[in-house]
Amino acid sequence: MNRRDFVKTSFLTLAAGAGMPGFLGRTASAAAIGKGKILVVVQLSGGNDALNTLVPFTNGAYYNARPTLAIGKKDVLNLNDSVGLNPALKPMMSLWDNGELALVQGVGYPNPNRSHFESMAIWHTGDPKARETEGWIGKIAEVYGDPFCATNIGGTTPLALRGSDIILPSIASIDRFQFKIAPEAQTAFNTILETPLMGRAETMRGATRQMLSDIDRVQKGIGKYKAGAAYPEEKFAVSLREIARLIAADVGQRVFYTSLGGFDTHAGQPVDHPELLGALSSGLSAFRSDLEKQGRSDDVVVIGFSEFGRRLAENASAGTDHGKAGLMFALGKGVKGGLYGAYPDLEKLDDGDPVMTTDFRQVYATALDKWLNIPSCDILGAKFAPMNFLK
Repeated sequence: MNRRDFVKTSFLTLAAGAGMPGFLGRTASAAAIGKGKILVVVQLSGGNDALNTLVPFTNGAYYNARPTLAIGKKDVLNLNDSVGLNPALKPMMSLWDNGELALVQGVGYPNPNRSHFESMAIWHTGDPKARETEGWIGKIAEVYGDPFCATNIGGTTPLALRGSDIILPSIASIDRFQFKIAPEAQTAFNTILETPLMGRAETMRGATRQMLSDIDRVQKGIGKYKAGAAYPEEKFAVSLREIARLIAADVGQRVFYTSLGGFDTHAGQPVDHPELLGALSSGLSAFRSDLEKQGRSDDVVVIGFSEFGRRLAENASAGTDHGKAGLMFALGKGVKGGLYGAYPDLEKLDDGDPVMTTDFRQVYATALDKWLNIPSCDILGAKFAPMNFLK
């Protein structure tokens, strides 16, 4: 293998690194934001029904508009004298009781859009005018010069993790991530790695050595992981377990992203929605217990969102249609539990939809400024008043 072959091989190796999690593809560039607090972002894809998640069980307008879909007062998990959680979220009640669960009500953005694609793009970029093509998490990587500070656990990298020059990595299984080279090239490859070069070839040699060292370090770290909780055998829970493994391995990443789909409940909502909320709550409850066992529960905050809520009135198919104002949540030991923002006034609708009372960028700003210690203005392009749900 001559220098030209090495440069070609190293370039392909580093290019492959762009599709690997950060700890596998890290080059000689130091992580600008370093180790510290970790943010886990959960996307509820399809438009979660906020009204049947945080139920206004004393509101007559809610029950009048949903004669078959409304959650019965006797079934609601009361949080105060006017709202409570869907009973499928019972595993999260211990977080509420411990002051580790915050619910942000009436979340949305100006001039809301009922299109899944358009609205999700707005949430991913933090731009309600849909002019931005960079994701808000992708900007974190670009502003701070760390192309490996965040990872999506799943198949395709979402827009939120895409920058103008980089695409942050997505992985489905940590165990399947390995560095491989053709057996006939292994000896020559090892020799080149030990031979000083010049210019860009030397830079790539150093980067490749660093990557291999990181692979070894991470594999050893993950090998030490012992699950601290029994996770449900569901895709969402498995993705949270992968995140817990990476956190326990202490690889230095700051943001993890995962999703739970199926929330577009136009029909069959009485069956589908409780199942989805059950998967959400059981997965998050196991994740929280696992972090406690790993000694990392103080370091991690989870925030969750959906691209929009649902309309107030049920439809003729035992479901609800695309709406506007939704619900966000935050959980973790770093959270000040409680209700934040104002619940939408169900007597004052916008074309049949509850009206937003809280701009979602305030939640992003809170996570950036107060948790990740990153100036939110650099990421969101403007200043948004942070909320008080983080310690």
